[in-house]
Amino acid sequence: METDSRFKDNWKLEMVMRNLFGSKHYYGTAGAFSDVEFTKKCLLRAVKRIRDRLDEIPMDEFLIQNVGRILDGLEGDVKQISESENGDWVIIADLFDLIVHLVGYDWYDGKVHRSIIYFQDRAQEQEDWKMQAGREPSDMMRLEDKHRMMLVNQLMKSKLPKYHIAWLLGLSTERVNKILRAIAVIEKEGKKIPSFAEEVE
Repeated sequence: METDSRFKDNWKLEMVMRNLFGSKHYYGTAGAFSDVEFTKKCLLRAVKRIRDRLDEIPMDEFLIQNVGRILDGLEGDVKQISESENGDWVIIADLFDLIVHLVGYDWYDGKVHRSIIYFQDRAQEQEDWKMQAGREPSDMMRLEDKHRMMLVNQLMKSKLPKYHIAWLLGLSTERVNKILRAIAVIEKEGKKIPSFAEEVE
């Protein structure tokens, strides 16, 4: 297959499929996306997964109708994928249309018409930190978050009250509480939050 083909190794699409279905099903499949039928099958499976997930999320009736219409169009456009039929920009437009609606835009006026709220319950929050703890959390976190966690940890060990830590770092008390819960989860997994002295060694 020519190197300029639309269908070639695609590690980003592999990561999407691993995120949706788990690494054990799609790890190492980047090269398989050079096959048109494999690519089409994966994309159709992804559309179904997204549709199933959106069916679980509470939405107003108008958004449900719009999202359903967009997914129907996306599914139809994916089915048209072939070496000779290049509908890539139509699919890209479908995906942007889906994102635009899911973040609250409607009516073609550039205004937000829905309030979007993402949240985790306590178990989901802890699961996130457990997943990061299993992958060396200090390396996984952005540098700013890592340093913030190190600061909160050291200030707590210095016996400063939470409200004082929040004031010093310009955070809310709830944010400090979340960081402390994250530290507890990481330490429970046997990991250690480094100090700044250890960081520069």
